[in-house]
Amino acid sequence: MKAIAGSISVCVIALALAVFGFVIQVEGRGAKKAKPAIPAEQVITSIRTAIAAKPGNLLGVEVENEGGKTLCEVEILTPDGKTYEVEVDVATNAVLEVELEDDDDEDGDDKDAKTDKDEKP
Repeated sequence: MKAIAGSISVCVIALALAVFGFVIQVEGRGAKKAKPAIPAEQVITSIRTAIAAKPGNLLGVEVENEGGKTLCEVEILTPDGKTYEVEVDVATNAVLEVELEDDDDEDGDDKDAKTDKDEKP
């Protein structure tokens, strides 16, 4: 009888720890910032602005909030095979930055070489 009571106690403790761990994990997820949602037309306009600034093919788009501004980061593959990230302010449709993506990041800091900063289309 004592063995059964001991097993039940161990199971209850294990269950409590599992639930407590799950609650911590769920609360951690809630702390993440929500991605901004903008109309598709604004995204398309930002893509057109970025491609006008750095002609090429679209590789990807990411919308995010930075410093109180909503930005579209447009990744473009140029005809010479280089990849650029063009940052467009969604509200003003202005190009804020054009950045060359550095695939050969030898120093391991995952930072890209910035070029043509504040370039306007």
